[in-house]
Amino acid sequence: MPNVYQLIYLSRLAETSSPACVAEIVRAARQRNLASHINSLLVFDGWRFCQTLEGEYAVVCDLADRIRRDERHTGFRVLHQAESSAENLFGRSSLDYALSYDDSLGGLEAVRGPETLALLSGLLPGLDREPARPDL
Repeated sequence: MPNVYQLIYLSRLAETSSPACVAEIVRAARQRNLASHINSLLVFDGWRFCQTLEGEYAVVCDLADRIRRDERHTGFRVLHQAESSAENLFGRSSLDYALSYDDSLGGLEAVRGPETLALLSGLLPGLDREPARPDL
């Protein structure tokens, strides 16, 4: 199995954006990620985004740069990036979407590197995650 590149970032919803824009982000990302062979998990808590991106190195880095420049985001910070043989560690499809109803994403503010993987894995059971579904 070839290695995949994993990147996890944390950002905030820009003050000029409404949480309603998240539906458009999810719709567009599912289509774009499918075409780019990226698996992803996007967690949103009403004002913070945490997203995992998994795929080919150059494609993941290009996508992360586009997200960083997206005016709907602010405070974009990479928490973890590494090559891994563990494919689909978090995302089961081009874009899985999950809601967090508490401040659990706040714990990610102070972590970096492998600690991010452990913390995010621990948060998964408490998220309101869409059921697994085949890609579009």
